Amino acid sequence: MNAYDLQDPLVGLPMVTPFSLNGELDLDAADFNLDKWKKTEVDIFIIGTASGEELLMSEDEKVNLLDRISNSLTDNKISAAGIDNPSPKETLRLAERYAQSGASLLRIRYPRNEKSIVSYFTEVLKHTPLPVLLMHQGEPLNFGVAPKPVSSPEVLGSIASMDNVFGYVTEHDMRFESTVRKYVPENKRFWICNGSMILLGTLIGCNGTTTAFSNIWPDALKELLNIGISGDYEKGKILQNQIKDIDNLMLPFLYSGIKYCLSLMGFRGMNCRDQSINIPSDIKYKISESLEAVNLI
Repeated sequence: MNAYDLQDPLVGLPMVTPFSLNGELDLDAADFNLDKWKKTEVDIFIIGTASGEELLMSEDEKVNLLDRISNSLTDNKISAAGIDNPSPKETLRLAERYAQSGASLLRIRYPRNEKSIVSYFTEVLKHTPLPVLLMHQGEPLNFGVAPKPVSSPEVLGSIASMDNVFGYVTEHDMRFESTVRKYVPENKRFWICNGSMILLGTLIGCNGTTTAFSNIWPDALKELLNIGISGDYEKGKILQNQIKDIDNLMLPFLYSGIKYCLSLMGFRGMNCRDQSINIPSDIKYKISESLEAVNLI
């Protein structure tokens, strides 16, 4: 399916990667998990993201997982591949390989070197085999603090205006991104990256999302996008707070937090390659309570 044929608002899932107890990629678990997610409002399954432990995976593993997911999707759902590489040549090499593995879309982060981003995307967008979803993600500081923007709103918007751009994904700084919105054409998607700020995102013109929370409760994100776009903000407050309660508990623990939630919800292969992130027992209890409160477990 062509990415441009999808109907707004859209929910992108930066998919966690299932691993066995010994750290091997578990494709059988991926099949099982995908069957569960296909019954939800997820529109785009994105392979190769921070939520999916991309830095701990080989290129071949990403390709194998992407191929497995792409071949298992039904109508109105597509796969996408994440790329975070400052080299245009390498980005295009990966893009070709991911396209051959069934991806319909590329999610590419803006390089964090401001001086190179215009020339980088001029080259990449001219030769890409697939449309590109731009991800604005600056250098992280610490949890809860918005990073320094990669460039000015005018520059980010000018890149988003280029041919072959599917859309733009915001950073966490909504004041900054509300200015970027002025420079992103209306015919390009404009997505929010934070599950706890979906309602706020719709106030500045967001019409979709890709966020770690999509792994947990994508139906709530789709509902909240529709509520926000319709302008019924009072109706959306309760649902946004329910999302925020879970999001704030799990997200400080990155993929470990996401996978703990999913393990409680019956997903398989929720082992992390990085074993260094431990969730305190009191937080685990609160996560369980929050999931139970909204009937996710």
